[in-house]
Amino acid sequence: MLPRVLDGPPDDELVPRLERAGGTRVSAGPHWDRWGVTFADPDGCRLVLCTRAWSND
Repeated sequence: MLPRVLDGPPDDELVPRLERAGGTRVSAGPHWDRWGVTFADPDGCRLVLCTRAWSND
């Protein structure tokens, strides 16, 4: 699973673009479902788009 921190919702066109490219929305568990959207690509790799921010401060 490859989490990507977006610090907000994904761009309006990003989700449909991932779906057109063969991605399928799937669940990655309650935590990730609450804070983002998860896609499985045709090879089964998962990409999580996390709407939360990340800081090392």
